[in-house]
Amino acid sequence: MNLRAISISALLLLMIFLMYNILGVGTTILIFAIIFLAWAVLLSIKPEYYDKFLSFMNPGLYCVYKEKGTDFIRKKRRIDIIGYYIISVVTGLNAFMQIKLRDKFDISSSFSLIEILPFAIVVVVVIFIINYICILIAKKSKTADEDLTWNIIVGIIFAIILIGFISLIF
Repeated sequence: MNLRAISISALLLLMIFLMYNILGVGTTILIFAIIFLAWAVLLSIKPEYYDKFLSFMNPGLYCVYKEKGTDFIRKKRRIDIIGYYIISVVTGLNAFMQIKLRDKFDISSSFSLIEILPFAIVVVVVIFIINYICILIAKKSKTADEDLTWNIIVGIIFAIILIGFISLIF
């Protein structure tokens, strides 16, 4: 990841924090579900946007994918689009559940920065580690399917680590 991707990620975290406090959790999650759906549709319609987005956000990973060839990039694009559709559906369902809970219970939707900051810092560090591991996996993988399998395994391992960290903090 380069400085541009780091600054965009930091701005995104700040935007999420502000939206949680102003709009509430359910509405913020619903907005992101709509963004994920729009992004998936856009990538489905215009394949060149995937190349531009990946080269902008993660040039190191894009260079590795480009070395593997256009067939590898096409398969990864298809896998990522399916992932965005799945994330959109899951996030949308979660948003509707949050909105229904908010209507039934009087839940304060504001979080203090002190409560969120340790978790956000850990998530950012984990994202950098995952990015480095994904680049290594992409270099070693012979096919896009092998790359997907290893990325799923790494994702499950890091999800378990994050769940353990969350249970220790909260």
